[in-house]
Amino acid sequence: MAVEQRPSARRAGAIEGEPEHSRFQSLTLPHLDRLLALATRWGDGEEAEDYVQETYLCAWRAFDQLRDPCAVFPWLCRILRTVAMQQGRIRKRRRNLLVITELEAVHEELVASDAPSPLEQVLARLELGKLSEALRSLPEEFGEAVELSDVHGLKYREIARVTRAPIGTVMSRISRGRRLLAAVLLEMRAAKEESGSRRSQGE
Repeated sequence: MAVEQRPSARRAGAIEGEPEHSRFQSLTLPHLDRLLALATRWGDGEEAEDYVQETYLCAWRAFDQLRDPCAVFPWLCRILRTVAMQQGRIRKRRRNLLVITELEAVHEELVASDAPSPLEQVLARLELGKLSEALRSLPEEFGEAVELSDVHGLKYREIARVTRAPIGTVMSRISRGRRLLAAVLLEMRAAKEESGSRRSQGE
């Protein structure tokens, strides 16, 4: 991805003799694929690519504000989120399968049953596309927190910076979001097994 070149003051932490543009690319481009994956939360295909392109342009213009090169990915995530929201094209991909209270009730019912239901086992067998589908079905604040934590590996403090929410709120969203995600995934699995059983009986 090409980024426009422009002269500016030397950035904090720049290596002596290293061109600023090269340093920017070396720090940010390794995260391109992860940003594209995250951008699909707000748009598909070309729309997600547009978000990421604009994110890199904004990041380049604000490169002097990056204080910690080791935290470049959370910094880019924050810019991407701002870009998507400012453009007003956040796409609601929830399927309205169940409201929050219904999801939590389903989760409690499944956990209390004799059927195996550890979330980790479900995730281990789940295709990435199905996981993304389940995450997108959650209310935005819960799905976003779980995705940033469990898919992209951000820490609580980093997620708090990205979402501009207190750490306590982030922890609460992740905890509740995981319960909701477990309910959705288990419902999806139950529906798949029921569908397979019906096909078998039909044969």
